[in-house]
Amino acid sequence: MRSFTREDILAAVVVVALGAPLAYGLASAFADGQTRSHEIPLRALLGDDDFERLRRGDPTDVHYLGNDRLAPDFELEDQDGQTFRMSETRGRVVVLNFWTVTCGPCLEEMPSLVELARIFEGRRDVELVTISTDRTWDDVRTVIPPGTRLRVLLDPDRSVVRGQFGTRMFPETWIIDRRGVIRMRIDGARPWSSAIAVDAIESFL
Repeated sequence: MRSFTREDILAAVVVVALGAPLAYGLASAFADGQTRSHEIPLRALLGDDDFERLRRGDPTDVHYLGNDRLAPDFELEDQDGQTFRMSETRGRVVVLNFWTVTCGPCLEEMPSLVELARIFEGRRDVELVTISTDRTWDDVRTVIPPGTRLRVLLDPDRSVVRGQFGTRMFPETWIIDRRGVIRMRIDGARPWSSAIAVDAIESFL
């Protein structure tokens, strides 16, 4: 067996000393790249200014970004007469949208939500739910196409939309992670079927 000389040991120490910072730098760069990749779709949906403020923990007048608020539990009937319970969605990311037929931006946004439901069709890890505050299902059916994969709930007295979520302006969309934690709230219409929106939703999986 070869014995190591003092010169061999010193050379090895030099290699380690020089290599460790390089390895650390590469690992840090990779981690930073992963973080930035995760941020891109959220920035696109929220806007750079609001994203930076929310990331620093500063509140904004409209959006929310966080990981320490549990979504309130509730139950409402869907368009098929089935009971939806928020507590039963654990293990799935929930995209929860509040709207009404009297809201112009809601009507403009709705086709993108219907298309988003089609995109996620067959997936068991994402659920798309809209809650209308209109009075009757007849009102809702003027907007929601038959056969949609979008789950539609009715909350005419706003006990959930306003009473539990505090929503007063429409449309408003909440993304709730698999643990039932509210991760993001976006006020205003968005192109939800766009690739960047799909990426943002999947970033919470």
